[in-house]
Amino acid sequence: MSPVAVYARRLAVLPRALAILELHPDGLPMADLAGELGVGPEDLREVFMAYYLADLVALDSLSLPVVEFVGPGSDWTDEGDVDDPSGGPGPVGPEWVRVLAPDPEHELGVDHLTAEQLGALYRAGTDLLALEPDNDTLAAALEAFATALEPADTGGDERRGATTAQQMHRAAEDRRRVEITYSRQWHPGTTTRTVEPYRVVRTRRGWEVDAGPPDDVAAVRTYLVSGIIDVRTTDETFELPADLDDLLAANRRPETVELVVPQESRWAVDRFAESSEVVADDEDDVALRAQLLPPVAQRLGLLLLCASPDAFVTAPDALRDAGVDAAHALLAHHEATAP
Repeated sequence: MSPVAVYARRLAVLPRALAILELHPDGLPMADLAGELGVGPEDLREVFMAYYLADLVALDSLSLPVVEFVGPGSDWTDEGDVDDPSGGPGPVGPEWVRVLAPDPEHELGVDHLTAEQLGALYRAGTDLLALEPDNDTLAAALEAFATALEPADTGGDERRGATTAQQMHRAAEDRRRVEITYSRQWHPGTTTRTVEPYRVVRTRRGWEVDAGPPDDVAAVRTYLVSGIIDVRTTDETFELPADLDDLLAANRRPETVELVVPQESRWAVDRFAESSEVVADDEDDVALRAQLLPPVAQRLGLLLLCASPDAFVTAPDALRDAGVDAAHALLAHHEATAP
C-alpha cells in the first residue's frame, strides 16, 4: 500500500478520537486515547498535528484550534499559544489531549487541508480504488470529492489512470491477456501488443504493470499506466511462470552507478534513480552513488541528457558512454522524422 493510502487510513481514526474526547472535557492522556483507538501515541499525535495544528496560522477562519495538547513537550499548553508554545507549564506527567471546539466532529472537512494534503488524500483514494474496484462507496466518495474540487487540471488524468490500473488489476487477478496501445518510454512512437499482466504496483512514478510474456529481450517488462493509451481485456487466459517471484525480483533489482552532476542538476538524479547517496560535493558539483532500475543504459542516458553536458559517469566503465549513446539515438530519430 502506498504511503498516502496508509496516511488516509490513519486519518480515519479522527472521528472516533473526537467522539471519545467529547465525553472527557478535561482531556485524556494521549497514550490512553491511542490505546483505546488501537494506534500508537506518536501516530495519533501526528494525525492531530497534520490535520489541525500544522497550518493553524494560515487558517484565518478558525478562532481557536479544535484540539489542544497539554503537558511536557506539548506544542500547546494551558497558558501558551501558537506564537509561544512554551508559554505555560501544563500539568505534570504524560501528555494529555483535549478538545476546545463545542462540536469538534463538525470541524472535520476539507477546509482544514492544504492543496498538497488534498492531493495526497485524493491519490490515496484512487490508489485504494484501483485495488478495490468493487468498492462502490469509495468510488462515489471520490466522485463527490473530485466534483467539489473542480476546476482541476489533473483530475481527469488521475481518474483515467486509476481506471486503467483497475482494469489491469482485474486482468492480473483473472489471468487474462490484455491488448494495449502503449506510448513507449525508451523508444519513440507507440506500439500495440498483447501482454500478460502479472501484477500492478504503485511507485513514486505512479501505477506500473509488470507483465509478460517472456521474450528474447526480457523475461518481464514494466509498463507505466500513464503511458497506456488504450486497453482491452481479451478472453484469452495465461499461466503464471513457475519462477515468477524470481523474475519480478530480477526485473526490479537496481544497479549501482556512480556519477558526478552539477549541483543544480541533482533533480535529474531524483527523477530517474530509485535512490541515491552523496559521496562528495562542493559548491559546483556533487558526486553520487545512484540505484537505477533496468533498462539501466537508457535510463542513465536520459538522466545525463537532462543533467547537462557537465554530468558524467565514473563507474562502471561499461556505462560511461550512456549519455553519448542516448544523444546519438535521439539525433538519429529526429533526422529520420525530419521533413
